[in-house]
Amino acid sequence: MTSLGAPRRFLYAESAATDPYFNLALEKCLFDSAADGTVIFYLWQNEKTVVCGRNQNVCGECRVRALEAIGGRAARRLSGGGAVFHDLGNLNFTFITRHTGAYAAAASDLGDAVIARALRALGISAAKTGRNDLAAPDGRKFSGSAFLKRADGVVCRHGTLMVDVDTAVLEAVLEVDREKLRSKGVASVRSRVVNLAALCPGLTVSALKSALKAAFCAEYAISGELPTLLAAADGTIAADAAWQRDTQALSRDLAAARAEFADERWIFGKNADFTHVISRRFDWGGLTVNLRVEHAVITHARLDSDALEADFLSALEQLLPGTPYRCSALEAQADRAAAACAPAAEICADVKRLLRDAL
Repeated sequence: MTSLGAPRRFLYAESAATDPYFNLALEKCLFDSAADGTVIFYLWQNEKTVVCGRNQNVCGECRVRALEAIGGRAARRLSGGGAVFHDLGNLNFTFITRHTGAYAAAASDLGDAVIARALRALGISAAKTGRNDLAAPDGRKFSGSAFLKRADGVVCRHGTLMVDVDTAVLEAVLEVDREKLRSKGVASVRSRVVNLAALCPGLTVSALKSALKAAFCAEYAISGELPTLLAAADGTIAADAAWQRDTQALSRDLAAARAEFADERWIFGKNADFTHVISRRFDWGGLTVNLRVEHAVITHARLDSDALEADFLSALEQLLPGTPYRCSALEAQADRAAAACAPAAEICADVKRLLRDAL
């Protein structure tokens, strides 16, 4: 039995498109349609993109003007976690599965065995570090990941694999939290990361794709052809009959989802003139609470965070408007959000403490 339990169907998807909104939309469609007992492995690349976590303030994480000056775009994904820079020297991976009961997968571990097998085949040593990173033996990271999960057993883990990323551009377009860097004991984001091509000279994105696909098949002893879905550079979809999905219907769903990811209201969010702002960094991530309070009632709220537990903070953000601005009411809303999303107890306690401090 593998780390993902006992799946019955294995599917592979790859996108030649480099449009971040299309690739995020395809991932969402795969996530939404995952059948029970299925594992989907998806590889994709974006051209010059900063992708922020669901609860982040994009303008606070990305130097948008510098990014747009080089023809880049900002995007927001559905999962939590921090901002990442993508260019064609980076390969993005996504693992999606749906299992219930005894075979339910831990989202944070999804795909670990496949990635580890592929890296070993390339002669690369790696270890999990931080909240959800992969790093070289010297501690420099080359991969970060985040996850999504749904009550019906669907889980998704997606992340980056830096092969030959332009780290000068990465540093120029990311607005990195200096406190976060100090907590890692490094002076700059460039000193904290490493490309896989530096660890395995001559490595290309194409070679890494091949190693990952081979590792996926080896991990599950897949015999015969692996059912495959391919997206061309122009977004045209082609899929094997084994995918059991109408490609025309999928294309319609993709178009609608892409429009949502490209919508500036989704990317940049709604802004308000906040009267109360408080920030703190915890072991699980940073959090900034932005509140507008009028006549002792919260009228607007925005919680900016790179925490991986995105659902709890999103739920709390929705509950805060209309809440009386007093300690008991704020804590009660945090408890309501926690009851719905079941975050780690440490996170809930820290958030409640920060809300108290905002009074």
